[in-house]
Amino acid sequence: MRRGGLLLLLGVVIAAAAALLFFFFFQTPPAPETTALPQEPTPVPLRKVVAARVDIPANTVLTDTETLLTLRDIPEPEYNAAPDQYFISVNELTTKVTLRALNATEIIRARDLTDAGLSFQVPPPDTLDAPPNKVFPLEVGNLTGVADQIRPGDAVDLVMTYEIRRLIIRPTLTLDPETGQLVVTPVEETLVDRVTKTMVQNVQVLRVLKPAIPQEAGTPTPAGASGQPAPVSTPTTDTYVPGAQWILLLAMTDQEAEIVKFTLDQQDPKPQITLVLRGRDDGEIENTTGVTLRLLTSRYGLPLPEPLQPLALAPEEITPGPARPTPTPFPQP
Repeated sequence: MRRGGLLLLLGVVIAAAAALLFFFFFQTPPAPETTALPQEPTPVPLRKVVAARVDIPANTVLTDTETLLTLRDIPEPEYNAAPDQYFISVNELTTKVTLRALNATEIIRARDLTDAGLSFQVPPPDTLDAPPNKVFPLEVGNLTGVADQIRPGDAVDLVMTYEIRRLIIRPTLTLDPETGQLVVTPVEETLVDRVTKTMVQNVQVLRVLKPAIPQEAGTPTPAGASGQPAPVSTPTTDTYVPGAQWILLLAMTDQEAEIVKFTLDQQDPKPQITLVLRGRDDGEIENTTGVTLRLLTSRYGLPLPEPLQPLALAPEEITPGPARPTPTPFPQP
C-alpha cells in the first residue's frame, strides 16, 4: 500500500513537471512593447530680406547701402504672403528715401520708403565754403556725349568750341576814278577764328533721359512696292544710332551753369559742347591753355604753309590802259 502510494505521488510529480515544461516551451511569447520615438519638426525654409544695419533717421537717402543696410532671414511662408513688401537685394534701395525712422535690425518694407526726388540726388559741395550744386539739362548726341557710354554717377568735363568773328581794318590800294592814281584806302574785313577750351570740369551726371523707342516701327517701303514694312530691331548698347539725341542732367554750380547757358545761346554759328568722361576717383581740376591757331603754331609747333611769293610789277603794268600785260613773276632766289 505504501509502495503504491509512492508510485502514485511520483506519477503526479512527473505529470506536473511535464505540464510545466509544455507551458514554457509551447506558449506564444508576448509581443515586445515598442516606445514611439519623438518626431522632429520639418525645418521651415528661410528667405533673406533687407533690414536696417543701424538706426536710420527719417528722410534719409539710402546712398551708402553698405553702411546702412544688411540682410536678415525670415520664414519663407511669411515672405510668400507679401513678396512685394520686402526687398531681397540692397541695390534695390539705392536712391530711395525713408519715410520714417528705422531701428537697427528692423526689416525694411516697401511702405517705409519712397523714390527720392532729383533734389535728393544732388551731391553736396566738397567743402563748407564751396557753392552748392544745382541741376542743369544738356542735350548731347553720339559724338558729343561719349558715344552713349555715360551712366548716372559718372563725372564729365565740358569742352567748348567758339567761333569768334572780329572786324579788322586793312590798308589796300584802290584806283581813284577821278585822278586815275592808286591811293591807299582802309577796307573793313571780317576775321573768323576758332578757340577751344575746357570751361567746366568734374560735374556729376545725375540722370540720362533718352527718347522712348517705339516697340513696333517699320522701314519705309519703296514707291510701288507692296507688303508690310519690316520691323526695326531694338538697338543694343553697342549699336550706333545716327542722329540720336538725349538729355543729361548734370550737377553744377550757378557759375558753371552760366557758362554753359551763355555758350548754348550763341546762335550764329552755334558753338559745340563736347563731353569728356573722367575715370573713376578722378577729381583733379586741370589747368589748360585752350587752343587757338596762334597757340598751335607758337607753343605746339604746328607748321604753317609757306606764303605766296610777291609779284613785281612795273609802273606801266599797273597803269590803266586798253590792255594789261601778263605780270612778270618775281625771280626766285
